[in-house]
Amino acid sequence: MPVKVRCSSCDKVLTVPDAARGKAVKCPQCDERITVPTGDSQITKAAEKSKKKPAAKERKPVDSEDALASLDLRRAEDANARICSKCGFDMEDLDEEESECPKCGFDIESGGLGIKARKKQMKGPDPADFFPGLAKGAWSFVIKNQMLAWRTAVYSLVPLLISMLCAFLYLYISAWPPRVFFSLCFFVSFLVIPGWLWYLDTEVIKLTLERKDKFKKLNFDFFLASSKGVIFVAWMIVGAGPILLLPVGLGYYLVNYSGQPEWMMGVCVGVGLIPVIWMMPVVMGHMTMPISMPCWMFWKVIQFWGRSISGASIWFLWLVITTLPLAGGAAAIGAVWGNDLVSLVQTMESNADINRRILAAENAPKGKNAQPVDLTSIGKPVDIDLKPVIGPSIILAVMCLPLGFIGMFNMRTNGQFVFYFRERLELIDKAKEYKYVAKKRKSDDDDDEPATLQKDLSDGLVIAIAFAFVGGLGGVAYGLATSAGLPKGVSFGVLLGTALGLVFGLIRLMILAFDGGGFSWERTRKLTFEIIGAVLIAMITVGVFLSMGETFTLPQ
Repeated sequence: MPVKVRCSSCDKVLTVPDAARGKAVKCPQCDERITVPTGDSQITKAAEKSKKKPAAKERKPVDSEDALASLDLRRAEDANARICSKCGFDMEDLDEEESECPKCGFDIESGGLGIKARKKQMKGPDPADFFPGLAKGAWSFVIKNQMLAWRTAVYSLVPLLISMLCAFLYLYISAWPPRVFFSLCFFVSFLVIPGWLWYLDTEVIKLTLERKDKFKKLNFDFFLASSKGVIFVAWMIVGAGPILLLPVGLGYYLVNYSGQPEWMMGVCVGVGLIPVIWMMPVVMGHMTMPISMPCWMFWKVIQFWGRSISGASIWFLWLVITTLPLAGGAAAIGAVWGNDLVSLVQTMESNADINRRILAAENAPKGKNAQPVDLTSIGKPVDIDLKPVIGPSIILAVMCLPLGFIGMFNMRTNGQFVFYFRERLELIDKAKEYKYVAKKRKSDDDDDEPATLQKDLSDGLVIAIAFAFVGGLGGVAYGLATSAGLPKGVSFGVLLGTALGLVFGLIRLMILAFDGGGFSWERTRKLTFEIIGAVLIAMITVGVFLSMGETFTLPQ
């Protein structure tokens, strides 16, 4: 490798080829002859340089003229000079305690790479660098992309107004076909708001990972944002549902069986949402990757969150601080107009029911045997007062204005978190490549891989639990939509789901029995465990239902 030497006359540092070691070269600036050292860790400098201090050690007197004549001043070295022995950088202006070369990272005292240079050679960035200047850098990013922040405010305000109009028309119109249409329009338009924020967050994280700070172009698509909103709802059910299961169950028990007020349910749900929101930077980091499967597994999200909890806590702290105005606006709406809005919705629902009954009576078949309907017994619709809607609408519109700036600030801090903690998050940044090779078809008696008893047990129980969970979700919808109530609806939903799982397992077991292979424990134990799991879940559900003091009757 090239060698760096310093001219003893003019202090110019030269870079000479490796072949010049042990030879003399001419300085191009002052024509002084410089001897290149043979070693690779020394740079010579003339000792007769007048502005340097003399050596600290006492020099021995020269006894003879022959010894003086044999003294080679070109090989003398200034003991007080601080020059990097690897690249020749002059370190005289640095602090005396600083021994690491700022140019190449070589430590002149230890003889190897310094601490800073070793940090640069780490596989990923140092997580400790996430904390300094986090807010300043995020705000600078928002200023550079402020037009996108204003667009986000518009993209939130317009769908909000559309969804509010659809909600009003749903309550105002009594006929069910139009109501179904407006309810669908409400959900599609309202999901644009969380969907756009979800999509924008992933794009900001990508931009941060690329070490860029300004978007060139980012288009808005109404239905794309709405589809991202569906993903957000799906993750809240699949990823956050198991975490919220305990606080929601506790709130239901306190309200329905302990006599607590209804707002206690909101308190329990709010407390349960704290860890869910706390884990969102971890979730969004995986959601940005080509393989986002880990963010749908709550046990893995909790594991990654525990590894990077210091950075996630700082992100959560800034989120709470920046969203305080939005939380204050929502709290003001609930405190001032909450009861009036609930009363308005109940009145409009009652009017819609009255109008449907009147319409049914007017369209009833008329004949000799038809019973006349007394319209006065049905009642008349009540006039509605829309004044309680004005204040909340204004506050919601005002809350949309800073939403883009607040959102992009926290999205940038989320991107910084993913960048500095990516090694701890175990992000999957590329899909595994598979090479498909044609193989000989195996017979039915051949097994692809030996299955263990533990694997078959876990697979069978997972299938049984999946059927029970889907049935329970259907039971929740049925219990809330009818007079059956939530306990009966959930219980019978779980029982129906396990029954379907049991029938599914029995059918597959019969197929295996009559496909020519006969009953083999190795081939049927997974289905056996599936059937056993379904029976156990059904027994547990019945036991819980009876322990609650409910009569085991079909819901009406």
